[in-house]
Amino acid sequence: MSTNTKQALNWSLIGFAIGLVSPSAIIFCLEVFVGHIGPITSIADILRRQFAEGDNLFLIALFGLIPFALLSAVCFLAARRLHSSRLACVAVGGLLGILALMVPGHIAVWYPLYGPGHMSSTAVIAFIFIPFYCIATLCVGLFLGWLVSLLPSFRHEHNVAS
Repeated sequence: MSTNTKQALNWSLIGFAIGLVSPSAIIFCLEVFVGHIGPITSIADILRRQFAEGDNLFLIALFGLIPFALLSAVCFLAARRLHSSRLACVAVGGLLGILALMVPGHIAVWYPLYGPGHMSSTAVIAFIFIPFYCIATLCVGLFLGWLVSLLPSFRHEHNVAS
C-alpha cells in the first residue's frame, strides 16, 4: 500500500469518526451550554438516546455519513495524483465544507429543545436533507482545499502529478 493510499485511508477514517461523533457532540454542547444540564447528565442522556426508539441518534449519525463517504472516495482518487501535503489540504477543505453546513443544520433542529423557541413537529425531517445539502458544501470545500494546495508551501517538486 502506497503512502498516499495510507494517508487517504487515514483521512477517510478521520472523516467517518467526525461524522459519527458530530451529531452527539452538538447535542452535548446544546444541553450543557444552552440547556444548563451538567456534563455527566448530558453524556448519560446522549448514551441512553443512541438507540432509543424515537431518538435513535446513532441512525441520524449513520445517515449523516453520506457526505463523508463521498469525501473518502475523493481522497482515494486524489491520492493517485496529489502529494501527501496537497491531499491533506483537499481532505481538510472537504471536512470543513461538510461541517460548515452540518453543524448549523443540526443546531437549528435541536436548539429549540434546549433554548427559547418552539420546535416544529416536522423539524426532524431536516436530518434527511442535511447530508445531501452537505454534498454541495463538500464540493466547495474540496475546491477551496485544492486551491490552497496550489500555494508554493504545499507544492513539492516530487509531486506524482499536479
